[in-house]
Amino acid sequence: MIPKDNSPETPKKLPAARFSFRGMGFRDWIYLGHILERKERALLVLFVTIAIVSGTALSARLLYSRTHEAPKRGGVLREGLLRAPERINPLFLSNNDTDRDLTMLIFARLFTYDTEGKLEPEIAEGYSESADGKSYTVNLKQNVLWHDAEPLTADDVVFTIKTIQDPLYKSSLRPNWQGVTIERLGDYQVRFVLKQPYSPFLQNLALAIIPQHIWRRIPPEAASLSELNAKPVGSGPYRFSTLARNTDGIITSYTLEANTSFFEDGPYIQTIQFSFYETEDDLIEAYKAGHIDGVSVVSAKDVSEMKKLGASVHGARIPRVFAVFLNESNPILQDKTVRQALALAIPRDTLITDVLGGGAIIIDTPIPPGSFGHNADVPPTPYDPELARKMLEKAGWVDLNQDGLREKKAAKKKDSPTPLKIALATSDWSDLASTATAITQYWKDVGVETDLKIMPISDLESQVIRPRSYDALLFGEILGRDPDPFAFWHSSQLKDPGLNIALYHSKKVDTLLEDARRLVDRNQILVKYLEFQKIVDSDFPTIFLYSPTYFYAVRNTIHGVSLTTLGIPAERFSNARLWYTKTTRVF
Repeated sequence: MIPKDNSPETPKKLPAARFSFRGMGFRDWIYLGHILERKERALLVLFVTIAIVSGTALSARLLYSRTHEAPKRGGVLREGLLRAPERINPLFLSNNDTDRDLTMLIFARLFTYDTEGKLEPEIAEGYSESADGKSYTVNLKQNVLWHDAEPLTADDVVFTIKTIQDPLYKSSLRPNWQGVTIERLGDYQVRFVLKQPYSPFLQNLALAIIPQHIWRRIPPEAASLSELNAKPVGSGPYRFSTLARNTDGIITSYTLEANTSFFEDGPYIQTIQFSFYETEDDLIEAYKAGHIDGVSVVSAKDVSEMKKLGASVHGARIPRVFAVFLNESNPILQDKTVRQALALAIPRDTLITDVLGGGAIIIDTPIPPGSFGHNADVPPTPYDPELARKMLEKAGWVDLNQDGLREKKAAKKKDSPTPLKIALATSDWSDLASTATAITQYWKDVGVETDLKIMPISDLESQVIRPRSYDALLFGEILGRDPDPFAFWHSSQLKDPGLNIALYHSKKVDTLLEDARRLVDRNQILVKYLEFQKIVDSDFPTIFLYSPTYFYAVRNTIHGVSLTTLGIPAERFSNARLWYTKTTRVF
């Protein structure tokens, strides 16, 4: 008898064609890898991978088509500036561009300028003007907060204007607000009343407002020295965060943080850090080393280098006049012939090409080309050194000792001859220092000796400009978008804090500028401005040189920068709340 075999029978595998996924439960799917053969598993993995990739790509494409890239809050902008801040206060703005830059970011304005140079409301909702042009009613937005969360109201606007008008505060803006009365019509409405119509008045309303609840505690005599000028409270897109000082008390770094309660879109960049440098070369080196992202001012000669470093360089024409302002209290400069000869000795086209790298245009009037009121009929001053020499000789200035420099014989034999010597002062900013150095050589070529003084801007202002202590001053003036020349050329502005650094006084010009301020009709104003420039040209109180292009360089990781028309360099920050470094996609 054959014994029975009790070993289990080996099951036979089903043909692959008979396998089906139908009716498979969750547990079946878990053990699917054990059921399938190696080749079947590989195919399954391939098909699943293709499905996932295709689904992801399709979803991404669908998401991309239905969304767009938008700024996202975050990131840092590191800005390099020339000159440390001194008083970050819209009431005390001087020629310190750093103060203006920081004020632009910290303080909001009634009205502001967009990137095209058009005036648009910021704190204000809008305005209405009376038929006679003597009053302007302004309505304020009701959602504006100071950085300490207090509401901004009409009381703040009234306080700001009255503080500017108070002579005890010595505000540089006071001349623009003389003869203006402000009335509080409600919590969020004010009215400005003028004694006479004044066509550029709307430009005055591009005014930063200061908080009454903070500044009313500061007496006028202490206002310019208050710590609030270093740690201000504003209502703008950025708020003060931190600062650092050196042992001399000079600010060496300054940090702003985004105002998350700002009443308009943005700001997107979370932090703006400012560092301060002595020269433009120092700025460029800091950019190369990766310490800063933005270079506040770039000379035309350095534009190509910044582009090679990968920076985006933005250029904008601004209504700025650079000239040699002559002080006629110096007996030598009282002679118009000498003043003209000094101008004839300067090849301005060569100066612009060789010294400034071509980033400027020649000017011959107090109102530059492209600005309202410019008189294109004023004849240009040619470069004619031979004529300059003849004019000086005719005026009695000759080379007595054959050293190449001119003198004038003394009236009395016992007295020494008077040398034809002029002290020329300017700042240590690269373009101005280079220009002044070139001018000293041009003047030497016609026999004029020059004592050149190149100084830090703070020293130049305190020691030279404010006390009006100079023979000749190479400097710049910013006229604003609607160039009202009153502050620069009216005799009432001769002394500090007035801006008449030409030290010019003419009853005819005073009358023309006063009349222009009273007029509403632009054509009539134009007539006054044209005549004003003719008189200045005939008197020759100043040697007009050039109007430069403003260049701003920023790393290409900073997006949203747009410069078309600027009134002052600080206005590059007028839309900084919309700049960004980070993005996200939104539907």
